[in-house]
Amino acid sequence: MKTNTMRLWTQNLQHWWHVRKGTGVPYVRAVLEKRSLGAVFQPMVELRTGAIMGHEGLVRVPRSVAEMSFDGLMGAAKAQHCQKQLELTCVDHVIGCWLAERGKGMLFVNVSAQTLVQLHESDAIDSLLQLLRKHKLPPARMGIDLAGYTRLSSVDALVAALRPLRAAGMAIALDDFKATDSSMRVWSKVLPNLIKMAPRWTSNIHRNPDHRDAVASMVRLTRKHGGLLVAKSVENESEMQVLRELGVSLAQGYFLGSPGAEPVTALNRRAHGALSVETPTVTARPDPVLEIQPADPSWWG
Repeated sequence: MKTNTMRLWTQNLQHWWHVRKGTGVPYVRAVLEKRSLGAVFQPMVELRTGAIMGHEGLVRVPRSVAEMSFDGLMGAAKAQHCQKQLELTCVDHVIGCWLAERGKGMLFVNVSAQTLVQLHESDAIDSLLQLLRKHKLPPARMGIDLAGYTRLSSVDALVAALRPLRAAGMAIALDDFKATDSSMRVWSKVLPNLIKMAPRWTSNIHRNPDHRDAVASMVRLTRKHGGLLVAKSVENESEMQVLRELGVSLAQGYFLGSPGAEPVTALNRRAHGALSVETPTVTARPDPVLEIQPADPSWWG
C-alpha cells in the first residue's frame, strides 16, 4: 500500500514539474527582470522600386534563456498573466536595438490586439508612446503589426485603443490577414494603413489562379481605402514577380531578405536583379510611400 502511494505521489510530482516546465514559468520572469532578449529585422521592400521602406522587428529568445520559440514564450506569458508586460518589454527592446543599429525608414513591431485593448481600458495606452519618447523615436517612423484581432469580442474597443496612437502619427497594419468574414469586419472598422496578407496567399501564387484572383481583389480594396498591401513569406522570384504584376505594394520574405541583427539599407543582389529584369505587365498608378504625420505635434509632452 505504501509503495502504491509513493508511486502515485511521484507520478503527480513529475506531472506537476512537466506542466510547470512546459509553461515556462521561470523563463518569463527571467526575461522581464533581465531583459534577456534578442532582436532581428526583416526588410519590407517596395516592389515597384526595390527600395527598402523599413523593417519588421522580431524578437528572438536566446538559448541561454530557454529552449523555446518566441511563440512558446508568449504562451507561457499568457499562462502566467504577464502577456502585456512581456509585449511592452519586447517593443522597448526592439526599438532600442533598431536605433542602436541606426535603422532607416520605418520600424514595425508586433503587438496583440488584446494587449492594446487592455492598455486602453486601464488608461495606460500612453505607455506605448512613452516608449517612443524614451528612445526619441518620432511616431511617424513607427508602425504596429496587429495580431489576434479576430479573437476580440469588441472591434470598437480596438478602434478606441488605436485612436491616440494614430493621432500621434503611428501606422497600423493588420498582420496575417486571411480574408475571412471576421478579418474583413475588422478591416472595415479599423481601416488600417497596411494589410499584411497571410503567407498562404503568397505561397506558390504563380501556380494558383484562385490565389492570384484573391490577391488582385485585395489590391483593389486596399487602394480604395488608401492603404497598402503587403505580401509576406516571399520565397522565390516567381512569387515576387506575380505579386509585383498584380500591384502588391510591399513584400518581405527570404527571397527579399532574411531577418538579421543589422537592418539593411539596400536590396540584395538576387532580388534587385530579378526586379530589374522584368517590368510589371499590369499598369497601375504608383502607390505612395507610406508617410503619416502626427495630428498632434505636442505628443512629445
